[in-house]
Amino acid sequence: MLPPQHLERIERSRGEILQAIGDPSDLVFVRGLGNLGDELIWAGARELLSGRAYREIGVEELPATSGQTALICGSGGFCRSYHELMPHVLAVAEMRFERVILLPSSFDTSVDAVRDALEGTRAVIFARERESYSQIQSLCDARLAHDCAFFFDYTPYQKTGSGVLLALRTDHESARERPIPPENDDISATTGTLERWLQRISSHELIRTDRAQVMIAAAMLGKTVEFDSSSYFKVPAIAD
Repeated sequence: MLPPQHLERIERSRGEILQAIGDPSDLVFVRGLGNLGDELIWAGARELLSGRAYREIGVEELPATSGQTALICGSGGFCRSYHELMPHVLAVAEMRFERVILLPSSFDTSVDAVRDALEGTRAVIFARERESYSQIQSLCDARLAHDCAFFFDYTPYQKTGSGVLLALRTDHESARERPIPPENDDISATTGTLERWLQRISSHELIRTDRAQVMIAAAMLGKTVEFDSSSYFKVPAIAD
């Protein structure tokens, strides 16, 4: 069980995001691209929007969609390793919608495309940790809130686990200079469904990872988590 102060902070973030969204008559949730960790973010966003009327579209549908308020999924898509898509998504959304809100994400403003996108945006931009917020607060209408993975309902997956799950990332966002141990399972890339991904985490007691959503899910499931950084600051910043 999480300490009460942590639950209070999660609920405060939920309230701040919902207050920013308001009560639009037309709300569109724009789902992005990504791995199973991203699917957890989308699932958490759906929990956040529970009880509200909204449409959900894939990012590839955005150029043919318009309306009042677009709610863009959160991600790490404004950082050096994966910044090719999301700045363009933000720009297209602003052309197609009256209002745009970007759900909690990480940002690396040393990337020119990221900084240019934020300096030119009218959208409400949520950072998911303090380091990103410090980088963007002078560039746009910046807010701070928890990653949407914190809003997911983990209750059905809570159980006592055993053993160690080593879940280090194996893509180009990895910061590891040493070989990946043979017992490693990068579950965000190897597990077929979000259901199985959550079950893999819940069946272990100790989780060692450098993936942000694995860390979040494991902590929310009451596991012991040992985390390492990826190629930039997001994992320790979210942990903080």
